[in-house]
Amino acid sequence: MKSIKNFKHLFPALLVLAILVTSCHSIEVLSSWSLESPPEGVLKKVMVLGIMPNRGERENIELSMVNELGKAGVNAATATSIFGPKGFKGLSEEQIGKKLIGSDFTSVMIVSLIDKEKEKDYIPGSSYTSPRIVGYSRYYRRYIVSYDRMYTPGYYRTNTNYVLEADLYTTSDEDALVYSAQTKSYDPHDSKTLADTFAKSIVNELRVKGLLK
Repeated sequence: MKSIKNFKHLFPALLVLAILVTSCHSIEVLSSWSLESPPEGVLKKVMVLGIMPNRGERENIELSMVNELGKAGVNAATATSIFGPKGFKGLSEEQIGKKLIGSDFTSVMIVSLIDKEKEKDYIPGSSYTSPRIVGYSRYYRRYIVSYDRMYTPGYYRTNTNYVLEADLYTTSDEDALVYSAQTKSYDPHDSKTLADTFAKSIVNELRVKGLLK
């Protein structure tokens, strides 16, 4: 009897835990564009450059994108591994593209954080029942069980959403924009989760657009 009563008081905490476990991070492709006839071999060797608020986020996004491209058979490298953590400091996206002209890279993918927004979601309360033993006769070995109705109040949860953009440029003299996409990530757990899901979505989009065979 005592153990059941104690367990009853754990229900609110278990319910909150279940909500946290079952809630999952999601990502949405807001827009994507590509040239109708992209240059042949544009993805032969790609440099990935992250333009992010801090070094850790930049390294995560570069590594995740390089790993996903590698799984798709693309030779790719991070800008950090070649030019160092401050190699492109103070340069615009256009200047970065020009800097790579003449190298053995066929293209450069620039990943930028466009927007970071916070929003509040209201999680409504819920009710449930739990068994409660209200009587017991040791002579007749009989239990009398009723049910307590319990209620978990609603609460507000703050989510942080990220809008990221990936732009793929050739490193030829034309320095043309070949592909561009924007995604919105809804409340990722950390920068690694953000980077991994973003990279997967972009590589999938490259397949959809026909840039990856």
